[in-house]
Amino acid sequence: MDESKIISAVKQQYEALPYPPRNPDDEKSRLLRTVGDSLSELNHCCFKGQRNFDRDFRCLVAGGGTGDSVIYLAEQLRGTSAEIVYLDMSKASRSIAEQRSAVRGLNNITWLTESLLSIPELGIGKFDYINCSGVLHHLSDPVEGARALASALKDDGAMYLMVYAEYGRHAVYLMQTLFRELIPQHLSIQEKVNMARRIIGSLPVHHAFIKDLDKWANEITASGYGDSGLYDLLLHSVDRCYNVNEIYELAAAADLKLVTFLGSSKRYYDPAHLVADENIRLAWHGKSLQQQQSIAEKLFSNHIKHQCYLSRQAACTATLDDEDNAIMLEHELANQNMAIHEAIKPGETLSITFTINNEKTVFQLSGNKVNKACFRYMDGKTPISSIIRKVKMKCGDSEQKIRSELRSIFETLFPMGCIYLQRP
Repeated sequence: MDESKIISAVKQQYEALPYPPRNPDDEKSRLLRTVGDSLSELNHCCFKGQRNFDRDFRCLVAGGGTGDSVIYLAEQLRGTSAEIVYLDMSKASRSIAEQRSAVRGLNNITWLTESLLSIPELGIGKFDYINCSGVLHHLSDPVEGARALASALKDDGAMYLMVYAEYGRHAVYLMQTLFRELIPQHLSIQEKVNMARRIIGSLPVHHAFIKDLDKWANEITASGYGDSGLYDLLLHSVDRCYNVNEIYELAAAADLKLVTFLGSSKRYYDPAHLVADENIRLAWHGKSLQQQQSIAEKLFSNHIKHQCYLSRQAACTATLDDEDNAIMLEHELANQNMAIHEAIKPGETLSITFTINNEKTVFQLSGNKVNKACFRYMDGKTPISSIIRKVKMKCGDSEQKIRSELRSIFETLFPMGCIYLQRP
C-alpha cells in the first residue's frame, strides 16, 4: 500500500473511531496524567532540572488524537506564556479534544488539522518539547516521520516518543495476521469490527490472545475503549513494532539521542532489576547501556510499548552531583516528604504502597537517623547542599554518609518515577 493510501486509510479509521474515546464532560471531575508530559519529569530528564516553564515554552503534540497529552500539558502551563500546538489529521478527534479544552477553559492551545509529515512545510517554527505518542509506528516510513519531527525541534529541545514494543505484543500480531486472512478487506469498518468480535468469541481457551486477554481488556471491551480500541489494536492498516536496538536506530536516523526510557515499567530496562543471581549479572558486566537495555527487554519480555525521551544533547539530565538542585517527590508521593520523615523508625523497614498508572508498587526503606532526616528537607525547595549541611548538624554524620543515603533514596525511587531534581 503506498503512502497516500495508507494516510487515507488511517484518516478514515480515526474519523470513524476517534482514539482513545473520551467524554468531554469527564474534564469536570478529573485530569488524566500522560506519560512523558509531567513537567517535573521532563525538566529533570531533559533540561538538567533548570528549565523555567513560565516563559515562552513551546510544545507540539504531533498526533494529538482526542487530546490526552495536549490537555495535560495545557493545564500544567495554564497562566504562563507557553503555547501548545495540537496537530492531528482527524477532524473528529480534534473536535473531541477541542471540546475537552473548552470544558476546562483552556486558551493556550493552537489547533491544526494536518499530518505530521507536513510539519516541514507548515511554517510553525521550532519547539522546546515535542510529544509524539503512537504515531510513527502507523507510518509506512517511520524514519521520515521522525525526521519531520526533528526538523521542528530546537537544538536544546526534547522529544517524547511512544512506539509499540515487539515482545509483549506477540499475541496481538498473531491476531492481526489471523484477521487479515479471515476478514475481507472490502467490508466497512463496523463490519470488520463485528466479525473480529465473533472470531475472538470463537477462539479456543488455550489461544495466546485469550490467555493474555486481561492485558488487552481495556482496549477492546465495552467498558474500556470498545470498537475504537479493538480496531486500533487488531485491525489497523499499518502497525509495526520495535525492539530496543531499533529505537536507538530510529533516534539516530533523526540525529537524536535516546535520553531515557519512561513509564511504569521503566525499571525493567535495567537487567539488575530482573536477575538476582550475581553469576548471571557478570554476563553483562562491561556492556554498554544500550546492550544492557536490550538484554533487559528480553529478560522482561512483557513491554507492550516503548516510551522514551530523545534529545540532541548528550548530557541533559539533572544529577545529584549538582548540589544546587533540590529533591522533590512526585505523583502519589508528592508533598509527602514530612509524612515519610515522621513514619521512618530507625532500625525498622518502612513499606509504602502506592499506585502509578494503575500498577501497585511497594517502596521499602530500611530506616535510619540519616535518611529520616533527609526526607524532612526533600521538599523541592531545599538545595542538596543545604540538605547535607542541615542533616550533618542534626545527626553528626559525615557528608559522605549523607550523600550515600540521598543517592540510595534516589536510586530506589527514580525507577518508579517518584522522585526528580530541580532548581529551587
